Amino acid sequence: MVAEISYRPLEAGDVPLMADWLNRPHLRRFYQHEPISQAGVAEKYGPRIRGEVPTFSSLALLDGAPLGYLQCYRVADWPEWQKTIGVEQGISIDLFVGEPELIGRGIGRRMLDGYVAQVAFPRFPDEQLCWIGHELENTRARACSASVGFSPVRQYDEDGARYVLLVRQRG
Repeated sequence: MVAEISYRPLEAGDVPLMADWLNRPHLRRFYQHEPISQAGVAEKYGPRIRGEVPTFSSLALLDGAPLGYLQCYRVADWPEWQKTIGVEQGISIDLFVGEPELIGRGIGRRMLDGYVAQVAFPRFPDEQLCWIGHELENTRARACSASVGFSPVRQYDEDGARYVLLVRQRG
């Protein structure tokens, strides 16, 4: 039997879990480069939880247990991001698998694919493109995205690192 992946909005009670995940070694390399406290997580993610910014944040659950984090947003709602990646339309997704023992088992692919189809595109029904960026050296994440229909478009720079921009069309 294949374990079920579901999604729910990020909640204030998830801050300790997020702080734990974000300080784990596997996330420090490509996602959260500096240590972050629970207060720092609450400050960063609180506006998303409260709906004060146009980013929708979710936890992915594997048979009901949290396994990772995903967020989606319209590119046009973040002009600086729009400029960074050089696109005007579509939605963007950011994500991580928080539990390192689940990496390399195909769960990240299922998590991303399901989120795009069940959450991101339905949340933004007028958008036709979904963008994701991965650091050039993060070959596992790039392979994961490619395996669920994302295609590389070009490279870009952000915060001193080189990234690959990938796109997936609706449908």
